[in-house]
Amino acid sequence: MASFNYHALPGFGEECRDKYGFSDACIIGNRLIVTGQSKSGRNHFYGANYITTAGMDPLTKKSSPNAEDQIAQAFNNVNDLIIHSLIQEGHAIEEGRTGWDYVVKLRAFFVGLSGMRVKARENVVHNIKNWCHHHQPLFTMVGIESLPFPEHLLEFEVDVWIP
Repeated sequence: MASFNYHALPGFGEECRDKYGFSDACIIGNRLIVTGQSKSGRNHFYGANYITTAGMDPLTKKSSPNAEDQIAQAFNNVNDLIIHSLIQEGHAIEEGRTGWDYVVKLRAFFVGLSGMRVKARENVVHNIKNWCHHHQPLFTMVGIESLPFPEHLLEFEVDVWIP
């Protein structure tokens, strides 16, 4: 039977885990599942602050109202979470690789997608091309009514293959 190893990024990820009872990521065998989450805190890998999957300021916990900013930030934060989870489990990150190099599938959930469908798709595709130089992951984009944090316009879920 496979064991489940759960992870949350320091800061808001740990706060949500403790307060709401959910984690940011789970490793099962050679698979890492990263769920749509909000987090903020210190990026321990690159020495910079990161904000949330939905563009949350780590100090004010406010999100950017701009979907393009939230999309870009979501890509950064998913990358940080993948690297964090893999390092916590003792997996080496290959030189010159990002967390996105291990992503097999991206699911993007957008509030009000019908009003921004083309622009949102273009922005996500731009970021996929920017982050995934070595492959083309599967991609699904879904419109939803709302998210738990009303200022968030999107959430990502990704499936990661651990080599």
